[in-house]
Amino acid sequence: MSVNVLSTVCDEDLVKAIRLDDRKALGELYNRYYKKVFNKCFSFTKKQEEAFDLAQEALMKAFDNIHSFKGESSFSTWLYTITHRHCLAALKKNGRFQFHRLEENIMGDEDKNDPTPASEETTERAEQELIMYSLIKALPEKERDLLNMKYLHGESIENLQQQLNISGSAVKMRLKRTREKLNMLYALTLTYGLEQVLDQIELFTAG
Repeated sequence: MSVNVLSTVCDEDLVKAIRLDDRKALGELYNRYYKKVFNKCFSFTKKQEEAFDLAQEALMKAFDNIHSFKGESSFSTWLYTITHRHCLAALKKNGRFQFHRLEENIMGDEDKNDPTPASEETTERAEQELIMYSLIKALPEKERDLLNMKYLHGESIENLQQQLNISGSAVKMRLKRTREKLNMLYALTLTYGLEQVLDQIELFTAG
């Protein structure tokens, strides 16, 4: 197929061509999604070089496993799932992703008895962790540090009171307000998408 023709071919037909070793089809699909995959990686790394590497790795992983694409969802959904999982694994490997306990404390664990199938539950948990990590990282420094100290490092209210030089009730109020803000951002993310919320987060974190 020529390049001009390829630009009009749907993702699923490009996948079929790639399985037949059509390198032009692979190039078309790569060019079609590279920028979107890069933006997803950059939305939480905030580092261009790291996002570039992650995007390249995620795309290559997807193409190496193109045979596993069954067409049960759109190709873009399948690709973004691979990207999310790859980014999550990279963060954990580098010791930069430790918010599982933090997310449970903030969001609550009402769903721990949810009878969701294990594989689906694992995927959903990975998505939740990635969203939570990105939102926490985007909070103002004081709020981010407060959440980290309380929920990630397990600091007591008394220790926080001494470190921040404020009353215990003031510590609890700050925690409450920060949790509420984070939960609001999480809800907005489920509605509008992570990238859009991060782009507009100043509107919600001002003051």
